[in-house]
Amino acid sequence: MTSLRNPSDRDSMIQRLHQLTPDTQPRWGKLDAERLLCHLADTLSMSLGNLYIPSVNKRAFQHFPLKHLMLYVFPLPKNLPTAPELLLSTPGNFEADRQRVVTLIEKLAATPNREGAEHPFFGQLTNDEWNVLQWKHTDHHLRQFGV
Repeated sequence: MTSLRNPSDRDSMIQRLHQLTPDTQPRWGKLDAERLLCHLADTLSMSLGNLYIPSVNKRAFQHFPLKHLMLYVFPLPKNLPTAPELLLSTPGNFEADRQRVVTLIEKLAATPNREGAEHPFFGQLTNDEWNVLQWKHTDHHLRQFGV
């Protein structure tokens, strides 16, 4: 399974992030490239426990098999709604925002596997699960922008 914990998966993801420019247009969705970096930083902050998002109380998705299928098998659907709290950061300097995402990716990858932060949809995740989910989430958005 691809994960930010895997150095080659992480390096590939970071290389793709560096292909994103402020002028890169999305293939779908409402985000522009600058807002995307803010959104990615917010979700990574959530995974590190630095941003709390209240639970949406979807208990069925917090247990096997649905949680496993969503984390490891099914792709993220296009135009999936997100928590409003994950769209609050405002863009600043594009390069600084990109570097913030890279720094948060590296921090998450280096976090020991233990019980991690709570996800508003999936409930409590281990840091290994967060690394898989954040790889999947970042990949989803980079595909949205064709990188």
